[in-house]
Amino acid sequence: MKQETKRSVKKGIANTFGSFGYLFGFLQWIWAAALYLSVIQSVTSLISSSDSSHYVERPVGLSLTLPGPLGVIVLTVVVAAALAITVYAFFVLPRSIVKTSNKIVYKTAESMTPIVIKAQHKHDTKRNRIKITSRLVIVLKALLILVPLTLTVMSRLLQEQPIDYSIALTVGCGLACFSMVAFVVQYFVAMLLRVKISDLW
Repeated sequence: MKQETKRSVKKGIANTFGSFGYLFGFLQWIWAAALYLSVIQSVTSLISSSDSSHYVERPVGLSLTLPGPLGVIVLTVVVAAALAITVYAFFVLPRSIVKTSNKIVYKTAESMTPIVIKAQHKHDTKRNRIKITSRLVIVLKALLILVPLTLTVMSRLLQEQPIDYSIALTVGCGLACFSMVAFVVQYFVAMLLRVKISDLW
């Protein structure tokens, strides 16, 4: 029982670094997507411009009044909901991002394993499956970093850049470095603590 607990603690330590790798990788994808928002905005502006030709803007008079008792209650509920969403975003959301990313990576690796085994003309054994799946996970983690980094570098080709290219590249490369370092440290710690590669996220 003690040995099993010790093993799970070692596994948890190594996978903590993997969690940071997935989080920075997710942020890297968000950043890359934000750089290409100008393309989406240009398409939506073309669609909305045809509809706005029939729209007549009317002046709206604004008046500020103090909220009554019902308004105070509604405002309190809104503030409480905003705080709850903030707490959720800081504590629950990162955990769900890590779990979802890990699940996608492993499911993809497991589905590709039989194809790789067949292509390499190896026997379809449990040992070969674990070995190849673990290697495919490393490849997919590398792609998780390299694809958004490539998109960030290629954002220079955009006609309209929402963010200065030097800033976009600095942030993109920084997130990629953090993600890569986190994954490298994960495997290094796993090697030191003698954690099986198949047990890593």
